[in-house]
Amino acid sequence: MTRATLLAAGCAAVLALALGACSKKAEDTAPAAEASASASASASAGAAMKPTPGKWKMTTTMDGMPAGAMPAVEACLTADDLKDDAWATGARRQDNCSQMETKVSGGRVTTHAVCASEGITTTMDMTASGDFSKRYTVETEMRMSPAAPGAPNPMKMRVVAERVGDC
Repeated sequence: MTRATLLAAGCAAVLALALGACSKKAEDTAPAAEASASASASASAGAAMKPTPGKWKMTTTMDGMPAGAMPAVEACLTADDLKDDAWATGARRQDNCSQMETKVSGGRVTTHAVCASEGITTTMDMTASGDFSKRYTVETEMRMSPAAPGAPNPMKMRVVAERVGDC
């Protein structure tokens, strides 16, 4: 896997988290893993901050990229997609992650992860906040070591998710 591919995969992972749930297809192929103790303790708090089922529009901006360079994405989230708290607790931890901590406090969901693949270590810090029933924002900073040539490091992204109606 090239660094550019890994960078794209990292962006896709951030967007998947911003959606608030994985599609059933992604869920079926995601590796099973244990949630951290802090994530388990915060699961019930995360449930109160769960996105409302419906059609959501995600608009992404990234430092160093012109406005509109990343088109908005729309997705339908069903009650079944949101039935567990994995989107808020990090329960879908990847096998290649040495750290995965998620905390729910003060109307925010924060995640810190350190993952490695093919000699590249990616550290991600993400904060989601807002009214999760109508609109929320995900701020993410990813650092890669070694850095991908030509890519910003750290990479900073912002995803604004807005519920736009029913599915």
